[in-house]
Amino acid sequence: MGQETAKQYPAMGKKDNKADKKTRRAAMSKLILYIAMSLDGYIADEDGNISFLDETPGPSPDLGYEKFYNSLQAIILGGKTYRQVKNDLSPDKWPYEGMPCYVCTRQQHPYDPNVQFTSLPSGKQVLDFISKKHPGNIWLMGGGEIIRYFMHGNLIDKYYIYVMPTILGNGIPLFPAGFPKANLKLESCKNIGEIVELIYRRNADNG
Repeated sequence: MGQETAKQYPAMGKKDNKADKKTRRAAMSKLILYIAMSLDGYIADEDGNISFLDETPGPSPDLGYEKFYNSLQAIILGGKTYRQVKNDLSPDKWPYEGMPCYVCTRQQHPYDPNVQFTSLPSGKQVLDFISKKHPGNIWLMGGGEIIRYFMHGNLIDKYYIYVMPTILGNGIPLFPAGFPKANLKLESCKNIGEIVELIYRRNADNG
């Protein structure tokens, strides 16, 4: 009876307009942290160098990056990570061409057709804005400060963390001091060659 009524009257008193559909799609968006770190918890050395990621012995393992990247609708990154990618890692060509990229920063940057800069005051505002425009999986690329920005409010849905078989001893930590507490749910833990893949999901009870 209820199903039949719903078929005849899909709106049930509500107008099923484009805005409603867009809101529902945005609600399905997932913010995903996909990042590698050293065994002692650093994502780069003190100078921001990430060459340790290429020092794993043996052939480069397949970490599922291509499949992950193809599932994305947008990328969020911080200002430091943006400058590192643009100036150091890939100065000749933006590596995420064609993918909507949003840089969270308070600094002024020259116009770049490959990214959109935003200085919205909260992670929730940024995520709401991007989710409405690009519903689906959103990659939170980093670095550490921007990760903390989105951990406030428990906004990260999934954590893909790849632990490299390297101890740096010092550097830029994935989770610097002052991060909000977060209780996560472990989805899987496995080794891929010499690398350990940890996948956690957000615990809705965090609030």
